[in-house]
Amino acid sequence: MSAPDQNLRQLKSGLNLHVEVLNPDAQQTIIFIHGLGGSSTNFAAVIQAAGLAETYRVVSFDFEGHGLSPLSGNGSTSVEGYVESVAEVLDSVGADKATVVGHSLGGLIATTFAAKHASRVDKLILLGPVKKMASGGVDALTKRAETVRSGGMSAIVDAVSTAGCSAKTNSSRPLSKAAVRASLLASQPEGYAQACLALAHADDPDYSAITAPTLIVAGSEDKTSPQATIDFLSSAITGAKVAKIEDIGHWHELEDVDAVAREIKNFVQ
Repeated sequence: MSAPDQNLRQLKSGLNLHVEVLNPDAQQTIIFIHGLGGSSTNFAAVIQAAGLAETYRVVSFDFEGHGLSPLSGNGSTSVEGYVESVAEVLDSVGADKATVVGHSLGGLIATTFAAKHASRVDKLILLGPVKKMASGGVDALTKRAETVRSGGMSAIVDAVSTAGCSAKTNSSRPLSKAAVRASLLASQPEGYAQACLALAHADDPDYSAITAPTLIVAGSEDKTSPQATIDFLSSAITGAKVAKIEDIGHWHELEDVDAVAREIKNFVQ
């Protein structure tokens, strides 16, 4: 029988989520929100490379049904639910405000949180953020959920990891590619499927309600958050800045740790 997870927290909603905190006594907080098929561990190398725990209380957590967080069993996960989890995680560590970093689906969760809880966001950092899906994306995500439910994560890991990484990562960054594959394979199939459907049916937030200084980090070969999405978001969010990193796809924090750490560190200083 496995030992209980010492980092599992029961939140006000009743969810039990795996939450990790570095430098808990720091005055400023930064929270990381992972994407589809991700977990809190995706950000570990970037957090270390940027030296964030030297000055920030660094918070990361796993969505319901992702990483080490169990599914609640109600089968009703949604972007709005993930947003409320962010608020509850911040409450659980005693943080009224935070710099919010979101990757991919976590980017949509971050923008939705920043629009709904503007007073709680110091700065907003979006790594390859997504927005409301077009019909083709809805169909693809719905099919992917069906595939995972019938065949497990191994049924999609090769296609998703290869398409999500840049040519350079696929050819000459074996550790990065392995980290992407490991992240996907470690995902709970039902949690992943529910997150696919949550994204498929998500709406855009009111981007005009976002008041925090915002940085959008774009990958030059990101097919999931392409230039059109970056252009839309940088126009919709007042004052948003864009930093493009060459030779990475959609797994920013795993494909080029140093470049992503540098952009985050420069923006939060």
